[in-house]
Amino acid sequence: MVIRLTIQQTCASDTKSKRANLTRLPSHLYLSTGSAVPVNRRYDRAVAVAHEHPDPVPETSPIAVYPPHYPLPVAGTGDGADGAGPAGELLPADVPASTLPAAAEAVGNRNPYLAYLDSLDSAESRTTMKGCLDRIARLLLGDDVHGIDPKTGEKDPAARTGLGFPWHVLRAEHTIFIRARLDEQVIRDPKTGEERPWSHTYRNKHLTALRQVITWAWRLGLSTAEEHVRAADVRPFKGTREPAGEHIEPERVGALLDACDAHLDAPEPDEARRAELRQAALRDAAMIEVLYSTGVRRAELARLALRDYDPVRRSLHVRGKGNKERRVFLTHSAAARLADWLAERGREPGGLFPPFTPRPQRIRRRAGGRIDHLTGQTISHMLTERAEQAKTARPTAHDFRRTVIGELLNAGVDLATAQALAGHASPVTTARYDRRDEDVRRAAVDRLSPPPTKART
Repeated sequence: MVIRLTIQQTCASDTKSKRANLTRLPSHLYLSTGSAVPVNRRYDRAVAVAHEHPDPVPETSPIAVYPPHYPLPVAGTGDGADGAGPAGELLPADVPASTLPAAAEAVGNRNPYLAYLDSLDSAESRTTMKGCLDRIARLLLGDDVHGIDPKTGEKDPAARTGLGFPWHVLRAEHTIFIRARLDEQVIRDPKTGEERPWSHTYRNKHLTALRQVITWAWRLGLSTAEEHVRAADVRPFKGTREPAGEHIEPERVGALLDACDAHLDAPEPDEARRAELRQAALRDAAMIEVLYSTGVRRAELARLALRDYDPVRRSLHVRGKGNKERRVFLTHSAAARLADWLAERGREPGGLFPPFTPRPQRIRRRAGGRIDHLTGQTISHMLTERAEQAKTARPTAHDFRRTVIGELLNAGVDLATAQALAGHASPVTTARYDRRDEDVRRAAVDRLSPPPTKART
């Protein structure tokens, strides 16, 4: 099967449909099946996705993508002279190609969506940018941006993604529209229902994904250089925000560790269950201490292997964003917790902090027997569980990161050293975590005299 893109542009002010000029923005896109020629397996997945969603998108969508088995709306002149039938008449999908509006070349196995994601170095980056592209595709298709089923209010497992989306036909008019819609997006707090706009950095991340997929469409020969430059020339969002996360008081961290220690000798009659609780407590306490000592990112903690730990130097070899490596150091307390965990884990190669199998609980291994690595989501679940046990507010891994960087700067550590330990590409990013200016500003405000009132005079 091959995919033929048929492009049609309609004018609301004109009673007749007009055939699109391919140098202009196509208002609607229609997918139709062509001859029975096998295509690359990856692109065939995109065809399957299209078949799973038989409902056409709303007419209000700037781009309407119809599944292959839908009849093609063909633009006629209205008098039948052009062989296309009356204006707006729906013709079967197997009409001769000569009667169709100008069609783009078959994409075949050149899929810019997959090419861009494959070009990324880490699995976390691929997951992040895939989510951005999927949200942009749903935005253009008129679906819920986050893939929520309006009937159930839950995540729709069949939500459309960007896999089968014709990214190569996007032009400057589309990217302008996308930027305007991204500026309107809000995130809703599931507990309070409060809505707040997406941060400028989050919106810019979506624009980065958009530019990159357009660039890959050009690299794959699916668009011209001029079309690529014009479509990718979309302005980033400006703004400044405080660093993500919040400062964690030492007492909260202590409460989390106490929750772990409570399970080291839990009053559990089942000996096997008692051993499981102890094993998890040793691992979780070591992870919390490492987070509080180093401020590593969640993904960096998950990627740590046994070989990355040097007990003599009390250091960890960390691979961060952009495959950049750095060395961070542990406090004596963190090194002691890690030594306790390694006595339980053993010295086999593999993940430093492995996941566990369901009961009976065991350290999980890969197919070859090597000890597996945690996922970032498992770390978040661990922090949530320990916070519930400690009856304290749930921290995130980034809260630890913000706390560590802020404490380093407050202690007088120079910016360059703090930047190196944090793994920031720019000292400007590190400086945003500096709370000393905040203390100075607070002290300046405290010097203001309060307004006189009768109660104070």
